[in-house]
Amino acid sequence: MLNVLSGFMVVVIIIALGYLVGRRGLLGPNAVYALNMFVFYLATPALLINFLRDADLATVFGDNLAVVVISTLTAGLVGFLGYRFLARRPVSDSLVTMLACSYCNGSNLGVPIATHVLDDPAASLPVIIFQVALYGPATVLLLDVTTRRARTDSPGNGSLVPLIRELILGIVRNPLILAATVGIILSLLHTNTGWKLPEMLTEPISLLAAGTVPAALVAFGLSMAEVTVLDRDTSSRRSVWMASLMKTVGHPLIAYAAARLVFDASGPALLAFVVVAALPTAQNVFTYSQRFGVNTVLARDSAVVSTMLSIPSIAVITLLLG
Repeated sequence: MLNVLSGFMVVVIIIALGYLVGRRGLLGPNAVYALNMFVFYLATPALLINFLRDADLATVFGDNLAVVVISTLTAGLVGFLGYRFLARRPVSDSLVTMLACSYCNGSNLGVPIATHVLDDPAASLPVIIFQVALYGPATVLLLDVTTRRARTDSPGNGSLVPLIRELILGIVRNPLILAATVGIILSLLHTNTGWKLPEMLTEPISLLAAGTVPAALVAFGLSMAEVTVLDRDTSSRRSVWMASLMKTVGHPLIAYAAARLVFDASGPALLAFVVVAALPTAQNVFTYSQRFGVNTVLARDSAVVSTMLSIPSIAVITLLLG
């Protein structure tokens, strides 16, 4: 437990340093974007390849993926039904709330936390793959259909073919999906033939991978210094808090129940399942909402508030399960 808690405190310290640097503006106005792009396109893919090339794929994609699917869909359904029938909001708004309650920040924050706190960078890989390859695209299609219907009062107008093509291209071009595919292939080659990458390639991959955690956490701290949320005039504060609590408290509780009752998980595996579920709402949710002009304030504010709540949430989880 002490190792887990010390690892978590290191994460908090680096985030705090990033926040302080951001408040002083020491890295300039575009530092968040530059660091996030380095993490997304170079460091995280290298980290995934570096880990997966020697990993046990059955462990990575076994119970972990099942818990991700069960907990994500359940948390999302609770958020959708609550917003749709209790707040009496349109289907499109409720779909964005569904994502705010269940769509994890599995890459920018999930990978560094999984790496440093859980000592397992692939712990967040199943949630990344599920969200990027299935959950996100399916919800985007639903958002397109519902917003198109609201605009035209006719469900049959327009074609979904360009959107579907764009979603498919987005998946196959995603550097995390590509890196995971490369890592899986290398793992299969190593398992079946004994072949390994030459050191000339593994060395630069390892060096890039080592930059994932510090760069991602500093960028995260920088971003927290730049946002203003819960505006009294524009933000539905109650809905934001409910969605954020669902993401950082409800979602991990659902993951815990699924892991314990369905898969009889315990120890480090159970800790990993629950910590991944406690990750905050991803920025992708704001991107999707902005694209369709639906519930954008809730999506933006939930990402920030859930991020702040995720720190004590994950700390409590590590205390109880570590």
